[in-house]
Amino acid sequence: MSDVLAIAIATTVVVLIAGAVTYPIARLDLTPTGALLATGCAVVAVGAGWLLTLFHALLGFTVALIIYLATRNRLPTTKAMLTAGAAYAATTALSVAALMVALSGM
Repeated sequence: MSDVLAIAIATTVVVLIAGAVTYPIARLDLTPTGALLATGCAVVAVGAGWLLTLFHALLGFTVALIIYLATRNRLPTTKAMLTAGAAYAATTALSVAALMVALSGM
């Protein structure tokens, strides 16, 4: 199997899992159309992040999901989603930065 095919298969699996986890949670708070849009945004972010930063995007997605679940009852839905999105971006960036710092000392 070529490397490109292996990466494509791994990316497809990661994106499908992210979508399968995101849609039921988004459906709790949003209309079906809004849940599909939110799921689509999460899938694109995780898919692009997976290709660019590998597991760092999965760490960011997990943290964002936990933050969303913790804040969805305390904040309006839009603010909870924005908070989770910011957590995704920050966690992914911090994870990559930590890796860069660790590798610079080698």
